[in-house]
Amino acid sequence: MSNKTRSEQFAGGFPESIEAFNELNDPRNGRHKRHYFGEIIFIALAAIICQCEGFDDMERFAKLKQDWLRKFLKLPHDTPSKDTFRRVFTSIEPKQFNRCFMTFIQAKHGNLTKQLIAIDGKAVRHSFDRTAETKHLHILSAWACEEGITLGQLEVDTKTNEIKVIPELLDLLDLEGHTVSLDAMGCQKEIARNIHLAGAHYLLALKGNQGTLHKRVEEFFSHPSQVKAAKQRGKAITVCDYQNQGHGRHERRIVMATNTLEGIDKLEREQWLGLQSIVCVEAHREELSTEKTSVEKRYYITSHKPDANLLQKYIRQHWSIENQCHWVLDVTWKEDASRIRKDHAAQNVALLRKLALNLLKSDPTIKDTVRGKRLQATFSETILSQFLRIEPSK
Repeated sequence: MSNKTRSEQFAGGFPESIEAFNELNDPRNGRHKRHYFGEIIFIALAAIICQCEGFDDMERFAKLKQDWLRKFLKLPHDTPSKDTFRRVFTSIEPKQFNRCFMTFIQAKHGNLTKQLIAIDGKAVRHSFDRTAETKHLHILSAWACEEGITLGQLEVDTKTNEIKVIPELLDLLDLEGHTVSLDAMGCQKEIARNIHLAGAHYLLALKGNQGTLHKRVEEFFSHPSQVKAAKQRGKAITVCDYQNQGHGRHERRIVMATNTLEGIDKLEREQWLGLQSIVCVEAHREELSTEKTSVEKRYYITSHKPDANLLQKYIRQHWSIENQCHWVLDVTWKEDASRIRKDHAAQNVALLRKLALNLLKSDPTIKDTVRGKRLQATFSETILSQFLRIEPSK
């Protein structure tokens, strides 16, 4: 006979498919719980997959899908109300929720093949609250580019910036053997050091916030005579010329990478632990309808050897966090328009969306877009069960 109190029993109830969240503390107080904590999380996840947006939608989904839910869940007092969903997601501790999320990813995907992990921030623009004088939520996420899944997230506090949060997120990840890419905000000596000591490579966008270093790299690539002299000294210089056409424009990217670092002050070089190469991307764009052309140069530093083909691949892959994660969340889930904002609710529901996106993207059997998969899950309980990897209780 179980020695658990009624309150302790209702703090569990996680279906096997999401049992990695068993360690998540139930934020509810008192002895008058009516719904299993795990069942609330599961219903919310299923609702998010099926095009629901807020707590009112979760209640509607639960009521209309009650017969289907009873195949997997106990539902001792029917389905939760919108107020129950709101209270729970407002109160869950976000960092613990994120740790459980990362445990779930590890259990499902195991050790990832060595690949690019892109770190980038995103604002949930309508999550501000004027009455409480709180700004919108800003989240820093880690994205496995080849797997196409989110590995974890942390909130960027309104009183700080991403530079303070990046090391904390990196510490949560198993980075060994991977390559970490960051935009110019993350181009910091301490961040590069942390990545290198974790047994990973870094690829960091270089802009004016690293004024002297940026100037030296820009000067080298802007003078063909310096490039020629470096070749004569036996330095490695590799070049990749990539062209593509689509969306009404023709693009050409010339990527040059070199291990020529003499132009950078010795003390400066030593402070960028593991630094091996500097990179220049010269991007040419022609708008086919207007024949308007533009040229832009971007610079990077990396702990990789100067392999232009590999680095060109990684530089392009970095943008998948924008195109395949942030854009999808905004367009398909309407995350930017979400008015969920009280306490921890916006952050926790944002993680729930990422969990739903991971489940949809990692399912190999249904060939469709993310939007199409959500529609199919909405129309077919069989397909929804498949995405959630759950079978009826025996």
